[in-house]
Amino acid sequence: QGTPGIPGCVGAYWYHLRIFMQTRDALVGAIHKGSYKHMAVLRAFLAGLLALTGLWAQNDYVFSDGGRQVRYRLSPDEVFSRAGRGVRSTAGSQDWGGGQVLKLAAGESSRKLVRANWAQDRKALAPVFYSASDLPSADRLAAMPAAAREGRLAVARRVMTEKLMVHMDKSQSDKLAGTQPLGIENSLLAGWVLVSYADAFTALDAADWMTSQGGFEFVPVFSRTMGKRQALNRPVNDPLYPKQWHLQAASAFNLNMTNAWDQATGKGINMTIVDDGMEINHEDLSENVYALGQDLHANFNDGNPNDPSPTKAKDSHGTSCAGLAGASGFNGVGVIGVAPNVGLMGLRLIAGDAADDASGRAMAWQPEGIITHVSSNSWGPADDGMADGRISALQLAGLQKGATANRGGLGTVYAISAGNGRDEGDDQSYDGFSSSRFGIAVAAVNRAGNQSSYSESGMGVAISALGGEFQQPDVMWTTNNSGATAFGIKKESFPTSEAPVNYTDSFNGTSAAAPQVAGAIALLLEKNPKLGYRDVKEILMRTGNRTGLKGKDEFVKNGGDFTLSHSFGAGLLNVSGALDLAGKWTNLGPLTSAEVELAGNGAIADDGKLFTAEADFSNTKIRVEHVELTFTVKHAKRGDLEFGIVSPSGMLSVASRRPKDDNADFSDYTMTSVMHWGETATGVWRIVLSDGAANGISGTIQKAKLKLYGTAQ
Repeated sequence: QGTPGIPGCVGAYWYHLRIFMQTRDALVGAIHKGSYKHMAVLRAFLAGLLALTGLWAQNDYVFSDGGRQVRYRLSPDEVFSRAGRGVRSTAGSQDWGGGQVLKLAAGESSRKLVRANWAQDRKALAPVFYSASDLPSADRLAAMPAAAREGRLAVARRVMTEKLMVHMDKSQSDKLAGTQPLGIENSLLAGWVLVSYADAFTALDAADWMTSQGGFEFVPVFSRTMGKRQALNRPVNDPLYPKQWHLQAASAFNLNMTNAWDQATGKGINMTIVDDGMEINHEDLSENVYALGQDLHANFNDGNPNDPSPTKAKDSHGTSCAGLAGASGFNGVGVIGVAPNVGLMGLRLIAGDAADDASGRAMAWQPEGIITHVSSNSWGPADDGMADGRISALQLAGLQKGATANRGGLGTVYAISAGNGRDEGDDQSYDGFSSSRFGIAVAAVNRAGNQSSYSESGMGVAISALGGEFQQPDVMWTTNNSGATAFGIKKESFPTSEAPVNYTDSFNGTSAAAPQVAGAIALLLEKNPKLGYRDVKEILMRTGNRTGLKGKDEFVKNGGDFTLSHSFGAGLLNVSGALDLAGKWTNLGPLTSAEVELAGNGAIADDGKLFTAEADFSNTKIRVEHVELTFTVKHAKRGDLEFGIVSPSGMLSVASRRPKDDNADFSDYTMTSVMHWGETATGVWRIVLSDGAANGISGTIQKAKLKLYGTAQ
């Protein structure tokens, strides 16, 4: 069956190839016994057919690199993608060079895939080879730990380009006419020419042809990575770090932390953990937590108003979130956070009821003499599929003040959980907190790259991180409230837990995903302190990793060249990719907006027929970031309704029906979409409503307004 992680070296491919060749030989033998007169023609046909299906193509090659023999092996079940497209289904992916190496699904081969692929995507793909001289034997490779094995493979990996270097004179180019080269030019090596083809797989076909013909000396022009001559990949000595699968490169789906901590650790950046508390004396948090006497923490629930520590052992949610975002790193203790040197401030808000003005103060939190760079929020309105979901004016005012006034006007950056109500039929679009244009809504992905079973979809979801599922090993390792009581509570709920006292291996949810994004934001702001809150959001969206993700809906490219889905936003958080972009980022221009009132009093039938209204922005020159739809609807069962926004490009934002919501009416209700990020405002926009419940309940839309935010074009 092969050994996982050893592409093209051993495995089922060779088994199927042998079976096929045995079948071929039997067929040819049978034909020899028959009465066919043109056996040479038939054999040639069979050979061509086999080559066409990729089953007779070789994988081991000996090339001539300027006269020196070099051995390479083509990996049949991997393909390199620089543009993140061209492969519909994968078994995993890894960042490499300027793109990703995609592990193909069982039964797929790179040759077969490309021959069946679209022409435009073929150019985005390239064959993956491994240098035999850089690899040990297959047995030794198989015996290595996964991380060590991947390290060896990464060094040996070569990606084929669209060029071959051939030992010949340009005047002899007609010898290669059958391979359909696009051009031939002299190389830097005397006596050798560079032959260019339409794409890398066409160059591979040419290499196969020259190999079969014999008499050619050639070598592909490979792409490879080079090591920087400095100490990188800072070693992590936190003992539970190997258990944190969301940070491990060996995991099929991870945050891509490659070299991230060599660039930034969150040092000098401050983060609030707004939650049910944060244990400030925890052994793996205390190094990063500000001292209690500095009035930098707050408790809006019961107890000491300046101490955010939980008063009950069961209130461990905030402590776990703090560990994912900012557990101390490189200290030989416990776990490590995404931002292992970030400064932490605790705001205890959701351990009980809290007034709206308290929520507003928590959002706007920036005590005198300190900067609040990031805010992690793993909470929000009820995820029951029925709640109105709007936030109060005071909460919204706190968000707006924090985003526009804090950090010298660059704004606190808010990471907010998208919600866990998917099983209840809930939709993030109805969450006024996470969908606010001042925040970043974070959805959850599980270990298999699926939308976590609980993670809500919605038009406001911007990015995703790892949230896992409900049972080990598909849940998260992080900090837990300290001591035997908290440990016992965890063991009672999760008897198979392997985490030691003060830690948990049983945390999950979009609650787990948001602090990972908060930690990544801290790294970005250390790398580039001049980023505004909108810049951070766009950087995360530009660098999201979409490969292999499977959700409720498909990824769609909008008119602004952003590829988005309601399930994952722009994809899975890509920390190293975001850091690279942050270092060379030019800030977005000043924020501007435009709005159009839509005609009201439209009837909404309950037969699924669409109600449509148009908003003419033909004279508006804005590069769009957020789109707000505000409306008033009279309907006795509002959960029957589905809402949509359609941009001039045809890109669609959807707020799905919520079947459990049997409440009536929406009054001055706002939904916010990021699905049109980067598009131009110019043109006619549409809003659409439908009621497909067919239960005899109809309604009317009384008024609606569409407001676009972005930068002037």
